[in-house]
Amino acid sequence: MTSTTPQPALFKDLPDHASERDERALAIDKVGIKDLAYPIQVLDRNNEVQHTVARVNLYVSLPHEFKGTHMSRFIEVLNARRGEMTIRNMPSILTDIQRRLEADDAHIELSFPYFISKRAPVSGVESLMEYGCTFRASKRGPHVDFVLAVRVPVKSLCPCSKAISDRGAHNQRSLVDVEVRSSDFVWIEDVVAAVERCGSAPLFALLKREDEKYVTELAYDNPKFVEDLVRDSVIALRELPGVRWLRVAAENQESIHNHSAYAEIEWSAEDGRVIQESLAFSAPQLPEDDLAFGPWLRKQRAGRAFSQQQLADHLGISSAHLSRVEGGEKRLSEDALRRVADLLGLAFNDVALRAGVVPAELVAVVARHAREFQDWAAACEG
Repeated sequence: MTSTTPQPALFKDLPDHASERDERALAIDKVGIKDLAYPIQVLDRNNEVQHTVARVNLYVSLPHEFKGTHMSRFIEVLNARRGEMTIRNMPSILTDIQRRLEADDAHIELSFPYFISKRAPVSGVESLMEYGCTFRASKRGPHVDFVLAVRVPVKSLCPCSKAISDRGAHNQRSLVDVEVRSSDFVWIEDVVAAVERCGSAPLFALLKREDEKYVTELAYDNPKFVEDLVRDSVIALRELPGVRWLRVAAENQESIHNHSAYAEIEWSAEDGRVIQESLAFSAPQLPEDDLAFGPWLRKQRAGRAFSQQQLADHLGISSAHLSRVEGGEKRLSEDALRRVADLLGLAFNDVALRAGVVPAELVAVVARHAREFQDWAAACEG
């Protein structure tokens, strides 16, 4: 029987146009393959590894003197790894690409669904929740850059809608896109958990009636603007090990508007240190003004980069209650005012008097000097 398998000797003289010299003097930043479906394994905190399918982009830089690159070699690098794609082995994969394609720069992008088993908050029923993830890694010479990107959907409820409505408040699904650079290993699960704590409520793939009641009421008691969502997420995420850079973007898919609400923050550890030093220096010198206590409190809080939820947690009240305080509808107790002064670095007497509360020690002073106080008050009115 005659073999139909091509013999290598027959193709020894096939032309290789990709290796020819190019005279146009234009280097190419990225050239390679895009949108290849490929099975991969990703590190899973609870199950060691998770098998999933990624859409893969692989690129290299091409010097100006070369006409083209050898696309098949990208697939050879993938096949050699057998789909073992983890944060830890990205540098060695990029090195393989550099060496195999004789390139200075190598880039890899893996976008894949990642599943986390979650228990419903009351019934405890389990379901798999999907999160869109991306590994983006580049190696330029010996230098490696890695970015972990995760999309976390959460529920958000509008504080303003709650404050002005007699019944209910509009709420929506919010998509929080996180990008992280870290000097330490960061679990996808930890990124998801950090962001979900910052929404009005987390999402679940499966809820029973008792769970739906819980999630609905949780969101109502924890309203968030899109601005709150990105600020709180940055604060939570920068506490993860080794985080040195973040980009957090949130899109609220509005339920009562024909548009989405959007906010984005890019943060780095270096920028964070500069901002905190600036706030620490300037906070005591914030000018006094004629604002009512609620708007004044909102201004003081925002000037020190505290979210409404952070201040509410410090005071032991709900963010909805604090929203009404800042809107002038509610008052704070003397104990809560002391906590405000402590957190914001202000004198308690100044905070209390602005809120219309006369501290007990000042009442005692007035009692001892009643005549002088009356004379002073009369002079002020005049």
